[in-house]
Amino acid sequence: MIVIEASDTLRLRPSHLLLMMYRYTSGVYQAGDISALNYTKGFLDGTADSPEVRRVLTVSGHGIGEAENWLASHMGECSIETVSFRLVDTQLMQFLRAAAPEHVEAVLSKFRDIVAPYPPLAKLASDPGLVPYWKEQSKALKRLSEDERIAIYSDHPDKIPGSKRYDLIYASHGEPFLSRRSAMKLRRHLNPGGTLAVLVPARGARVQSNGRTVERFASSSVVRNAKRYFDSCLDQRGYVVVPQASVSLDMTDIARTTQFITFNVLAPADSVLIGELILGSLYDHIPDQARLEALGATAAHFMGLEAPVYETLNLFLLGAPEGGT
Repeated sequence: MIVIEASDTLRLRPSHLLLMMYRYTSGVYQAGDISALNYTKGFLDGTADSPEVRRVLTVSGHGIGEAENWLASHMGECSIETVSFRLVDTQLMQFLRAAAPEHVEAVLSKFRDIVAPYPPLAKLASDPGLVPYWKEQSKALKRLSEDERIAIYSDHPDKIPGSKRYDLIYASHGEPFLSRRSAMKLRRHLNPGGTLAVLVPARGARVQSNGRTVERFASSSVVRNAKRYFDSCLDQRGYVVVPQASVSLDMTDIARTTQFITFNVLAPADSVLIGELILGSLYDHIPDQARLEALGATAAHFMGLEAPVYETLNLFLLGAPEGGT
């Protein structure tokens, strides 16, 4: 196991740094969150019987503070609690909340040395905006913590105490972890009049662009081929990846409203492809070195990709269950 130390008490693994690199370079997550949060706030503002949002829970598949910072800036004086389906996310948020600017710079500098043998990864890790971006995110999380407006928990979302109640629950990009069953469990934590917002990919969705139909980049043949290539690289190193079932979460039948969100991602296709590989590579049983080698080999094999990058998402807004159950 590779450990990247920022200080005697602050350390990360390459998986955390890969996630930071993905979040900065791809732009998919941030754009989706901003669109969904703006729509959710507009919906709440236009609903006469919506209570004031005082308590918020965020549940993310791979979130690291941006949604929470947006909510703190746009939802008055709300307090925010956050959990994730993966420990890697909350560990990274805890690090960012505790880190000083020099700690952020130190781990990213050491990570550049680690990925130097893999040119596609080294190029992304050397982006001049990467360090300033994460320094700012760290400062923002620290401010929220100092103002006692955010609490970060490592518990699984299904383990939230039954007594917890919220005015808004925002669950985003949680596939393949977020099931209808877990969404219904989250819904039971709403206060009367509260709202559960669930943002998930629109599986297999196609959108119109300049008179032609294009598909969601993450569902495209090139991404599927790259993931198969990545899995074969791991297999050659003795690590088997069991494919996870791709289930489309559809809550149209019980949602108060459903919004279809589509946008063109401005990041290069190469960067977004590596981001998709990173998100699919964070298996706990894969050693850091094998993961980096497989990512480097796959990214190099698919270098030079030029393609439009479209994202299509479904946002479901649900009210509290009748009778509070």
